[in-house]
This record gives sequence, C-alpha cells and structure tokens, in this order.
Amino acid sequence: MSTPEISKVNIAERLDGLIAPSNRYIVTKVGDRSVTFPDVLVSEIMIVERNAILALPFYEIAIMGVIHHQASIMPLLLLRLVMGEQRALITESLTVVRLSKVADELSDTKLSGVGVVVDRVFGSFTTEEYQDISQRNSSDITDPYVESASLTNSTKKINQIVANIRKNEYTPIEIILSSIPTHIWQPQRWQPSR
Repeated sequence: MSTPEISKVNIAERLDGLIAPSNRYIVTKVGDRSVTFPDVLVSEIMIVERNAILALPFYEIAIMGVIHHQASIMPLLLLRLVMGEQRALITESLTVVRLSKVADELSDTKLSGVGVVVDRVFGSFTTEEYQDISQRNSSDITDPYVESASLTNSTKKINQIVANIRKNEYTPIEIILSSIPTHIWQPQRWQPSR
C-alpha cells in the first residue's frame, strides 16, 4: 500500500493539534522511533513491575492491563503495538509515562491517567533547544508524514508527523494518541462457537 497524498492544509491541521509544552519535551524510545511528550502532557514517569499488572483478557492486545496506583486504577497502553509493531517483548520492569488531564483534549476518549508503556526515557529538550535544533537542521527535514502500520485487526493507517533532527526522527505523542481507534478501549465479546 502506498502512502496517501497529504495536502498542505492537512499538514497545517495536524500541526495545530500539537500541545505546546511549558518548557520541555520528554524524549522516549519506542522500538526504533523516538517519541516526544510535551511536559504538560506528562503527569509522572514511573517504573512498573510486570507482576503488578492485572491482565484484561477481553481487550485489544495494545491494552496490557491495569495497575493500582495512588488509590486509582491506571490502564496501560503498550505504545509499540499502537505504532504498528506486531510484537513486543515484555520485560520484568516497564517504563510508564502517565498522562495528565491535558491528554483529554487529544481525542474523544478520556486519556488522562492512562499509562503509556515506552521502551525507555532517554532525555529531554527545552522548547528553545528543540526550536534551535529544528531551525538549524531545517534543510535536513524530510517529508513531514510517514505511514505507519495500524493496530492488529484494524485497516486504518495512521499518518504521523515526524521531525528529522540530528538524523533522528521525533514523533509527537499527540499524533499517535489522537489516531488511536476507539474500539481498543471497548471490551471484546466472546463469540460462541456453533
């Protein structure tokens, strides 16, 4: 399948959907891709032990399960599967970025309090550093859209904005979260065999 043509109007609409950080972008690694989180979207970053996860068998595999955290239940979203990877190795300790209330602005689904499982957090940029780097390397910026694979059992393709900075592509989390199909948050039903 080829990448669909994207108009300049569509590019502007996607850029307007990004959330401005107060002063930092948190940079995480998910597979081969670097994903940026504006600091206002991050409630906390934590390490979760795999044995603390309560599995949810009737949900899509991208929903790993839930954990009890600060007297509430936090669903865990495995970002590797959301971004189209077919498999994900689950380690004993998981790095989780918990989303703040600002995340509710990204889609019709309430995303605040959701834990996004990433491979690792490896740094941050101030907004000035991020803008300086992107302006300095503006000649290196490639096509701002790439096609990524969708969730399993879903035919929808997700177009994601990426910035090619210092030979690294950074994908804003807002684009990924706003493109998640709503059916992954719904429990699946048993299909009785006939």
